[in-house]
Amino acid sequence: MSTQQPKEVRKIALLDLDAFFASAEILRQPGLAQRPFAVGGGGERGVVATANYIARQFGVRSAMSGIHARRLCPELTFVPPDHGYYRQLSNQVHQLLLQYTDLVEPASIDEFYLDLTANTHYHGSASITMESIRHQLRRMGLPGSAGISNQKMVAKIASEENKPDGQYVVEPEQVLSYIAQLSLKRIPGVGPRSLERLNYAGFFTGRDVQQARIAQLQDLLGDKAGWLLYQRCQGIDPRPVVTERVRKSIGVEETLAQDFSQLRQVEQFIHDELLPQLLRRLRVNQWQQAHIKNQTVKLKFHDFQQTTVSRTIATASPSLFYQLAREAWERRQQRRVRLIGISVLLPDPDDALQLELELE
Repeated sequence: MSTQQPKEVRKIALLDLDAFFASAEILRQPGLAQRPFAVGGGGERGVVATANYIARQFGVRSAMSGIHARRLCPELTFVPPDHGYYRQLSNQVHQLLLQYTDLVEPASIDEFYLDLTANTHYHGSASITMESIRHQLRRMGLPGSAGISNQKMVAKIASEENKPDGQYVVEPEQVLSYIAQLSLKRIPGVGPRSLERLNYAGFFTGRDVQQARIAQLQDLLGDKAGWLLYQRCQGIDPRPVVTERVRKSIGVEETLAQDFSQLRQVEQFIHDELLPQLLRRLRVNQWQQAHIKNQTVKLKFHDFQQTTVSRTIATASPSLFYQLAREAWERRQQRRVRLIGISVLLPDPDDALQLELELE
């Protein structure tokens, strides 16, 4: 009689490079380390991409206008971003991680998932392995934080616990209790509007969702999103670390030289500037050749609030962008437009496993 072997417990880590753009600039200009600075634009139209931790003590944050950042911190230095340089450093980090495991998934330019289940370094200890990796990164001038667990979602959340330059482990038997005490706003994919709906219905923590009926959540968020949120809060996240990522969306956006106050200006800008760029990025000759899942228009207003409007469609349609732009324009409440973006969502073969709860 054969006995079934126990299933191997996964060891998943999420490495998050701390204030990556700022760390990269300090490598080139060491003198920046001792004063508050931000990567981005400090002019009238500028936006903070990231700020070092000295600047953050003054309240400077990512996506903040350059003018507001200077008000909070008059001594703030602005450094223009160099994305080619950041990509080069990110690739160096990727190569370092591949020395420990072949299963490395770049989630973004400064975030990497690692599957350390079969790791043989340090007697298979994922925790000590990540300590070693972070030590090497620190010597490179690129400190990072890490979260470690048996799944992607919890590893990502845990990476935020001991920032900067720390790490946090959630053992498999601790996953349910760890999720239970989390505010729902810390669950990846729960955006402001979905959080508002959940809070209004009395759901505030992971424990609230764990004790709920799936039907309640589906009534609030829709069948798929409600089911996924319930699964995640039950500690069920089977998504693998994917070494070759499928591009999910393609889009273009631009901050305007001057704010627009008329709809026809928005439509003309989409026609003249954004549509040709998007068509080139889709690498097709005609819109009918672009097979997609939906189209989105984003408008950011002069008060830095923004709105997006999306519509499900199987084939890209330029005319739909104008319709979406008109719907977004109706939400402006007399505000001027400072940024316009258009994008398409591509079909995803792993769509059934994605945590996509955004209702915005």
